[in-house]
Amino acid sequence: MKPAVVVMVFLVGVSACAQDVPDAPSQSQGAAQPYGGPSLLSRGDDPSVLRGVDLPPLYPYLGVTGVYLSDKGYYGNPTATPFGFSGMFGITGIHTWSHTELDVDYHGSYRDYVPNRQQDGLDNSLNLSLKHQLTPHLSLSVTENLARARNFAALPIGTIYGGGTSGFYPLYSALSGTDLSSAPTLASVGGVRMTYQMSARLSVSAGGTGIISRQQLPGGTIGSDGYVASADIAYRLTRYQTISAGYSFIHFGYAGRYGQTDIHGLNLDYALRVGRNWELSASAGVSRSETLGEVLDPVLAQLLGVSAVLVKTYSVSYMPSASARLTRSFHHSSWSATYDRTVMGAASLYGNSTYEDVSSIYTNSALRRLNLNVGAGYYRLLPSAQSLGGYHSLGISGGFGVPMGRGFSWVGRIDERQYVFASSHRRTVCYATLGIAWRPGRVPVSLW
Repeated sequence: MKPAVVVMVFLVGVSACAQDVPDAPSQSQGAAQPYGGPSLLSRGDDPSVLRGVDLPPLYPYLGVTGVYLSDKGYYGNPTATPFGFSGMFGITGIHTWSHTELDVDYHGSYRDYVPNRQQDGLDNSLNLSLKHQLTPHLSLSVTENLARARNFAALPIGTIYGGGTSGFYPLYSALSGTDLSSAPTLASVGGVRMTYQMSARLSVSAGGTGIISRQQLPGGTIGSDGYVASADIAYRLTRYQTISAGYSFIHFGYAGRYGQTDIHGLNLDYALRVGRNWELSASAGVSRSETLGEVLDPVLAQLLGVSAVLVKTYSVSYMPSASARLTRSFHHSSWSATYDRTVMGAASLYGNSTYEDVSSIYTNSALRRLNLNVGAGYYRLLPSAQSLGGYHSLGISGGFGVPMGRGFSWVGRIDERQYVFASSHRRTVCYATLGIAWRPGRVPVSLW
């Protein structure tokens, strides 16, 4: 995705919502109140324009569908195009108490294919966000993003390309989305954050995040373990504008191979809410990566007459980082466009890398006759080691639900993703499903 295209997406959205921002009303400088301004990307909050929107209640669902999977290319199986069935289950929606909000988006499915039994198995993903107001000054946020799958085409597109998923963290998209094969993969990013409101305008925040990723390859299991420590300070310029400055430290250790990466990051955030329905959040910064690892040295291997020689390396690099999110809320739906550029210490087969993604997602979850979700995304992974070729992926997806009565609904989804590695090898995956699902209430299930 060319940078100019990314910039254009956000400029078009901003120009569409450009208008004079109302003057901020006078604010009391007495007792602090919970932060109610536009959401900051560094704190992982959902857009503030979605607060109070008619969101779906927290309900479980069950379903049975027929499945079609076409997986062709260098990393797939070019000879088999399996059909089969899928048993689905999950729980999605939002539940609120007086001082607490729980947002859960869990999807699970077991698939049985014919004739390619190698694609059989259980895939599931969880995106959870719990927010609790401990005191008028202090709030707690707990998030968990988890995926365990062997074929990510069956998971929601928001899991792979971001796009405002509940409690979403960019590193999770990088770990779970960068899957070149259909090998079983685990990705988990869970965090805790505390925010203290010092006054009506000033707040501080600090948090920690744990990271685990594993991929079961024929030659063994590889992956990484890591953690993130971060803190920021934010100031509300007006009722509709907030700025902040933050620092983060990320550590990655590799499983199944030698090495580690430490990343120090500084960022500046800006959030703007325009009217009742538009919100723009942006972040920019710089990261310093310090990496200790191993690389293949083909020249030395040739001189010694052996197949391969691993050489320990140490490197320090400075890279820019950036994020942006534009959100439009409607009475029963929302649209968002997001962009992330993240420096990370581990991704799939790669070590220290730069991960970049852009996505656009529309969701409508409160219609009585049709529940609709559509989206598209693009990401690319650029390893720091010049000897390794990067790759990119492009995906589109759409899911729907049509009520039948008594909680039952027709459901369907189609999803196509293409992976391009080193500008030559390609893998194209097309996933489609159609069937029946049930959930309590009158809002139909929508596959996403």
